[in-house]
Amino acid sequence: MRRPGPVRRRASAWESTEDALATLERVLDGPALLVLDELQSIDGTAAAGVVERLLLHQPVHLRVALGSRTVTSTALTRHLAGTATVLGAEDLRFRTWEVEELFRTCHGTRLRAEEVADLAHRTGGWAAGLELFHLATHGRPPSSRARLLGVGGGQLSSDYLARHVLDQVPVPLRDFLVRTAVLATLTAARCDELLGTTDSAALLEQAHRLGLLNAVADAESTVYCCHEVMRAHLLDVLVGRDGGARARELHQRGAQLALREGDFDAALRSSCRAHDWDAAQRVLAIGGGELAERPGSWIDELPASIRDTDPWVALALARRLVVDGALEQALEAYRLAGSRVETATGRALAAHELRMVQSWLNPPLGVVSDWVALTRDAFVAPRRQLAEPRPVDAARRLARAVAQLTSGDLASAAREFSAVSELPTLPSALEAVALLGEAASLSLSFRSEAAESRERAAVAAKMLGAPALERLADGLDLACRPETAREALTHLRDRCAAIGDRWGAALLGLFGALAGLPCGRLTADEHTGLAAELTELGAPALATWCTTMAAVEDARAGRRDEGATADVERAAAGVGPLPHTLALLAAGTAQGRVRATRLARTCGATTWTTLVLRGLRTTPSTAAAGTPVALEVRCIGGFTVLRDGVPVPLDALRPQHQALLRALALHAPLPVHRERLVEWFWEGRDPERAQHNLQVAISALRGLLDPATATPATSVLRRTGGGYALHLDAADRHDVRRVERNLAAGRAALERGDVENGRRSLAAGVRELTADLLPDDGPAEWVTAERDEVRGAVVHACQSLADLYASSGDGSAAIQVMRHALALDRYQDGSWRRLIDALTADGQPAAAATARREYAQVLAELDVPVPVTPVLAGPSPARARA
Repeated sequence: MRRPGPVRRRASAWESTEDALATLERVLDGPALLVLDELQSIDGTAAAGVVERLLLHQPVHLRVALGSRTVTSTALTRHLAGTATVLGAEDLRFRTWEVEELFRTCHGTRLRAEEVADLAHRTGGWAAGLELFHLATHGRPPSSRARLLGVGGGQLSSDYLARHVLDQVPVPLRDFLVRTAVLATLTAARCDELLGTTDSAALLEQAHRLGLLNAVADAESTVYCCHEVMRAHLLDVLVGRDGGARARELHQRGAQLALREGDFDAALRSSCRAHDWDAAQRVLAIGGGELAERPGSWIDELPASIRDTDPWVALALARRLVVDGALEQALEAYRLAGSRVETATGRALAAHELRMVQSWLNPPLGVVSDWVALTRDAFVAPRRQLAEPRPVDAARRLARAVAQLTSGDLASAAREFSAVSELPTLPSALEAVALLGEAASLSLSFRSEAAESRERAAVAAKMLGAPALERLADGLDLACRPETAREALTHLRDRCAAIGDRWGAALLGLFGALAGLPCGRLTADEHTGLAAELTELGAPALATWCTTMAAVEDARAGRRDEGATADVERAAAGVGPLPHTLALLAAGTAQGRVRATRLARTCGATTWTTLVLRGLRTTPSTAAAGTPVALEVRCIGGFTVLRDGVPVPLDALRPQHQALLRALALHAPLPVHRERLVEWFWEGRDPERAQHNLQVAISALRGLLDPATATPATSVLRRTGGGYALHLDAADRHDVRRVERNLAAGRAALERGDVENGRRSLAAGVRELTADLLPDDGPAEWVTAERDEVRGAVVHACQSLADLYASSGDGSAAIQVMRHALALDRYQDGSWRRLIDALTADGQPAAAATARREYAQVLAELDVPVPVTPVLAGPSPARARA
C-alpha cells in the first residue's frame, strides 16, 4: 500500500513550531500541499501566529492553500511579503463559458446557451449556487431546470446562506443587514438616515470584518456593498419577515436617499421594488439621460407601461442591443427611440448613433472619414487604410491599428494598440477595444506578456458592461488553450448565435481557427464555411484569412492544386504579410518557405508560422498512422457503431461490455466519470474490484475499436479527467448530437428573427428522430434521462414547427409534424390541441373528431377529468395569436 504523501520516515513528536518546521523540511522529499480552511476563525489567536511562522519559513517542497472569508492578518502578512497569490471573489467567479464547461465535463449535463447565461447571471458565477442548482436538478427532466430558473436565483442559495452564513451572525447585525439590503451601496451616514439610528458605522465595520460586505474607501467615507446573491437573499428575508408593506416603505426611503445623492440607477431600482411607478418616472425624467449611458439590467425592472413609452428607456434598449452585439435588432430600436425622444438634442443623438450602426452593417461607398466606417473598412481592404498618412486623433489611430491587425502586421498592431490604450482622454469603449486588439496581436505573436494583456482586456470589457466584448475577450483566452477549451469556445459561438451577435460568432470562429491551424484542428471545409460566414458579413479580408487556412489544410492532406493555390496567394498578398505567409506555406515550394520565413519575421509571427510549418511537414501517410479511426455512432431506434463506414461486429464482447460501450457512445463525445460507470454497471461490488472490472472492459473495447497502431492519445476511448470518453472527430458522426445541433441552430435562428432558416433546421432535427434512443436498453438508469431529454426537445420543436406551418397556411405540414410528435410522446397536451386545431383549419372535421376521441382516451388513462366537449374546434394557433 502506497504512503499518502512524500514523507520519507516517521517524525518524532513536535515540541515547538520550530521543531515542526525543521521536521517538515527534513522529511518532505517531494511536492506537498497543506490546505488550511476557515482561517478567519483563528484570527487574533495564538494559532494565527503559528500559521504566520509557517508561512514565513515555509519548507521548499510545501505549498500552502489558505481559505478565509475575510482578509486575515495571516494572509495579509504573506501577501505583503510578495510571495502569495491572492484569489478574491472575482477570481473565483465562474464565467458563462466556465459554467457550461462545469456542467458538461463534471456533471455530464448539457445546458442550453440561454440556460447557461441565466444561471451565471442569477448565481453571479458563485460556486455554491451552481452546485446547489446541480443538486436540485440532477436526475430530473430538463423542465425542472427551466422551472428553477424561472422562479429566480434566490432558491438556489437561500438555504445555504441561511444555514451556513447568516445563522452564525449576531442577531443585531443580521437585522441591520436585512433592513439595509434596500441600499445598493452602504455608508454609515446613509444607513443611519435610512434606519434613524447612530450605530451604523460600527455594524458596517463588523460585517466587513466577517466577510459579509466589501469595502472601498473614498475621500469622505468608506463605501460598502453586498454580493448580489447575498443581497437578493436578504431582500427575500425582509419581505418574509416584515411583510411586503414594510419592505416597500424601506425601498421608497432608499430610493429617496439615492435620488438625492444622484445615484439614479439605485433610485430607479428601489422605486421599482417599492412598486412606486410615479417615483420611477420622476427618476427617469431627472436622470434618464445618465441612465441611458449605462443600459444595464435596470431596464428589466420597469413595467411594460413605462418601458414601452419612455424615450430614455427606448434609447437605452437600443444601446444595450449594440453592446450585446445584436446590431440588426439595434437598427429598429434606434428608429423607435428617435420617434419617441422629444428634444432636438435627443433626436440628434439617436440619429447619430443609428448612423454609426448603419455604417457598420452597410459600409458607405467611396472615401470614408468617420472612425466607425474606417474601422469597418479595415475588414474589407486594410492596405487601403494603411496607405494613408498616420492619423493624429485617437479614434482614427484605433481604426488604423485594426487595419494593421487584419493585415497580419502583428508587431505594428501591438505597438499602435498599446499607444492608443494609454492616451489620457480615451473613452472607455475605445480603450476596451484597443486592449482587446493588443491582446490579440500579442497572443498570435506568442509574446510572454500576452496572458497579462488578455486579462486586462477581459477586465476592461467587464467594467465597460459590454457583453459582446466580454465574449470576445473570453474567446481569445480560450483560443489560446485549444487542447482543452474547444467545447467552451463552441459554447460562446452558440451564445452569440442565440443573441443575434453574428459578428461575435464569426470572430470567435476565426480565433479558434487561428489557434487550431498548427495542429490541424479544423478541416479545410470548416475553414471554407467560416470564410463564407465572413463574406456574408461583408469582411472579405477576414474571409481571405480563412480561405488561406483552408489551402494550408488541403496541403496538409496532400491535396495541392497549383492553380487554386496561386489564386489564394494573390488574394492573401492583397490583404497583408501574415495571410501571404500562410499562402506561401500552402504552396509547398522551398522558395516559398524561405519567403514565408522572412515575411513572418517582419510581421512578428515567427513562432506561430514555425508551428504551422512543422505541422505541414507531417506527411499524409504518417499523419494517418497516428490518427484515430473515423467512428460513427447511431443510437436512434437501436445501436450501431461504424468504423470507417463499416459496422463493427459486437458479438465477441460480453453483454456488460456491450452495455458499457452503448453508454459511452450515447454520451459521446462527453466524458463519463468512472465512478458513475461503476455505479451503473458494477453496483454493489467491492470498489477496488469494480474499478478493475472497468479497466478490463475499457481494454476489451479498445481492442475491438482501435487499430494496431493506436496510442493512448489516438485511441477512440480516451481517459479524460476522472472518466472516459468515446472520441468522435465531428459532431455529425453521432445521430443524437446531429439532432441536438439542428434543434439548437433552429432555436437560435428563430430568436434572431430568421424564420426560414429556423424552420429548416428544426425540420431537419425532427426528421432525424424516428424512434426512441436505444429502445432495447429499456429503463436503464444511464439512458432514461438522455432519452427523455432528446424526446422532449424534439416534441417541443414539433410544436414550434406546427405553429410556424399554421401561421404560413401550410395545414398539411402542421398535421404531419404533430402526428410525428404524438408518435414520440402521446401524453403531450399541447400536441393534441395543435393537431385538432390543424385538422379543423384544414377542413378535415371527421379526422378532427377522431383526434378528439383519442385525446379523450389519453386523458382518461391519466385520470384527468374529461370535459363534456373534450376539445372545442378553435382557431389555428396563428389566428389565436393574432
